[in-house]
Amino acid sequence: MPTKNLSRIHALIRHALEEHSARGHQGDLPEGKVTLRLQAVDYYWLTQLAELMDGSRTRAASQLLSAAIRDAAEAAGLPTEGDDFQDAFRAFLDQEFPHETSPPHHP
Repeated sequence: MPTKNLSRIHALIRHALEEHSARGHQGDLPEGKVTLRLQAVDYYWLTQLAELMDGSRTRAASQLLSAAIRDAAEAAGLPTEGDDFQDAFRAFLDQEFPHETSPPHHP
């Protein structure tokens, strides 16, 4: 994204926060609600930013979960790579969560 558009988004967010702050707790809208009149281009860039943030959070959460699982496997003395890891992880899930629906097993 070009810098100009990022600064426009920052200005919109700053304006929304200032408006929310100025209303205080007795404002016209419930706590946490802010109204803005957006031009189509502003809406587009805010939408793009939201999608980027969601994607980044999902990737980061996935990476953290994978690292935590591998750390736990290593601490338990289990394999942490390849088919041995997959087999040990499946066995753990089957033992600890027998009533849960398990994902399809790929041969």
